[in-house]
Amino acid sequence: MNISDIDFTALINKYQSLIISTADSIWEYAETAFQEYRSCALLKSVLEEQGFTVSVPSSKLPTAFTARWGNGKPVIGLLGEYDALPGLAQKADVSSPAPLDAPAGHGCGHNLLGCGALAAALFLKDIMKREQLSGTILYFGCPAEENAAGKAYMIEEGFFDQVDAAFSWHPHYKSGIFNQALANHRVYYTFHGTSAHASQAPHLGRSALDACELMNVGVNYLREHMIDEARVHYAYTDAGGTAPNIIPAKAQLFYAVRAPRGEDARLLRERVDNIARGAALMTETSVDIKTACVYDSLLPNPVLDQLVLKYLQLFVPSYTPAEEAYAKKFVPYGNLPDADLAIDPVPDLSPSRKTGISTDVGNVSQILPCSAFMICCYASGSPLHHWTVTAQGKSSIAHKGMFTAGKILSSCVLELLTDPELLAQAKKAFAQSKEK
Repeated sequence: MNISDIDFTALINKYQSLIISTADSIWEYAETAFQEYRSCALLKSVLEEQGFTVSVPSSKLPTAFTARWGNGKPVIGLLGEYDALPGLAQKADVSSPAPLDAPAGHGCGHNLLGCGALAAALFLKDIMKREQLSGTILYFGCPAEENAAGKAYMIEEGFFDQVDAAFSWHPHYKSGIFNQALANHRVYYTFHGTSAHASQAPHLGRSALDACELMNVGVNYLREHMIDEARVHYAYTDAGGTAPNIIPAKAQLFYAVRAPRGEDARLLRERVDNIARGAALMTETSVDIKTACVYDSLLPNPVLDQLVLKYLQLFVPSYTPAEEAYAKKFVPYGNLPDADLAIDPVPDLSPSRKTGISTDVGNVSQILPCSAFMICCYASGSPLHHWTVTAQGKSSIAHKGMFTAGKILSSCVLELLTDPELLAQAKKAFAQSKEK
């Protein structure tokens, strides 16, 4: 079949209100990692109503699910996400900080991500029925991408065991391939010391907070001796209390240790672990080291990536003057020079793009052929994990990007369904990449 003959306008018109209302509802729910019960339930109900067979394969992951359409081989996966970020609740369409009284917000656009994949699934269902195509579409409801690498747990539970290839996408301000992401170890360092009165008996205390601060100093010196592409950053999750006259007996840090390859990240993380142990030794405290999750690096698949680039070039959204004026309010914070683009839909067609971010799509890419891309959904320069992204998450610009992603995803899947040789080439490229 010829992809150019598909009437995507008719498909979007058919599903537009359903998919937009679903994306906007998930924006409202704004549920964090492994707490996405309402978002998950909504997506499952929509897919069931549209004829998909929905299941929850693991009781350990109640907010993860699969939705199946079709029969037989090949089995192609669409990776959907719907978790939000703590602390990024923001009023919609307001171009200045206007936090909502809510614990989280969609500052990474996963309300759009999950529903762009939903759009692709619904488009594919209709096209496969009309063209009588064989093969199976699996929509994966993937929880906890943020801070927990939920797909790593899904891999352990066998979600992807029968999948031949998979696709993902992500909202961004610039469209392009997304095949380079940093491996990332998320690690908790919990220091235990001895409490004492900081003035009457300071000699009896052993400060867990001192250990945290010494660890951070040590890691700062480590930065001089890391590869350029590596990143290490941290947050205090327990700063030892609020009373300055009590020596803290417990304090905790949460670290992210990133590097381009999984082995690079593992070795760097070992050095960070040793700094934590050194800080404990210096302060006569002890340290518990616990891995929260590990994001693997993305393994590029040149066959699938070229397929994505083909449709990135074909499907480029256009915007109204009102949408351009809307975007201009946001980046950079209302002071965009007239000569610059408020929205930049033209894709970067480079076969590789460094993003500096981490994603658990990388874990999936290490076990099966996979490709991912970004689509313009926000005003130029809008930084992910920021209130401006939350604010734009229900805009018509965001919705256009979501449906553009749906068209690209469904087109790529259709090529694999109708061209067995293309899928064979993707599998061969995957095997060759794993051997390197």
